[in-house]
Amino acid sequence: MAKKTEKKVFDKEALFENYFQTCDQVFEQFDQVFGVDGIRARILGIDESEAHGFSSPAVEQAAKAHLRASMSWWHLSNLYDYAVDGIDAGEGPESIVIDGGEVISFITTNEYYPSIEWERLVRMGDGRVALDTYSSIEMDKLALLANVDIRTVRNAISAGELVADKIDGYIFITNDSARNWLTARRGFKPSKNITQNFGILKEITSPAEFGAFLLAQRDKIGMGGDDKKLVVFHPSVDYKAILEIERGAFKLPIDTAFPIADFYQLDRKEFLACVMRVFFNEQLLALSDSLKTDLGDSHGQN
Repeated sequence: MAKKTEKKVFDKEALFENYFQTCDQVFEQFDQVFGVDGIRARILGIDESEAHGFSSPAVEQAAKAHLRASMSWWHLSNLYDYAVDGIDAGEGPESIVIDGGEVISFITTNEYYPSIEWERLVRMGDGRVALDTYSSIEMDKLALLANVDIRTVRNAISAGELVADKIDGYIFITNDSARNWLTARRGFKPSKNITQNFGILKEITSPAEFGAFLLAQRDKIGMGGDDKKLVVFHPSVDYKAILEIERGAFKLPIDTAFPIADFYQLDRKEFLACVMRVFFNEQLLALSDSLKTDLGDSHGQN
């Protein structure tokens, strides 16, 4: 029996350690090659007398803290958060990936260079940009987002689960099929808050408005293709259930709300609040009253 290959996982702390060590090496070499003193010291926030290595563990920890507080690590941290977890800190997807990639290029020399994991992280972020801007996506980037081997992507293309086009000798996966396929992968984390629908969700007051909004949202995020290929990662939700929801009927267990929110790229809490208000308003009011009573009793005992 063949041994199962472990999935590749990015570790943010391990990546920081690699970034720190690379900076230490590259900027010490910079000082030596250009015959200057102080570049490494300024980058790491240490005394210039620390010409080689660190005089104590405390000095090394202080240098790490200084680098962790730098703008360079801020860019790399944002890259990690966006590529791996789909979180945009406000820079905008393309800027996050470009800025992070530039930082990595600054500490890459022939002799010293950061881990290959950083290059993979940049490509992963670039793939998420394509996904979030409704563009086609390259196979290896899709594999990184799904946390699978590229052979899994090739097999999905052969099985008809993914639709691929060949452009200038490169294979690209269509955006809608990539989205549908990714929603069924446990290793994929959907992007968060890439659409600004909080106000709209709060304004929805009827099942008809709810269904119409979701139908428009699905088309907006590029998933308005073959209805039978729609996939939400929950055993109770199939394409028929999705179509039923978009007709204004929500008859599913409440634990389906978060996976459905991920499918439509909506904020989980806002979506759940909307579902409760529109379809379970009586229960929501009863729960609210119960919580108020419990809080009142709690305050009364204090």
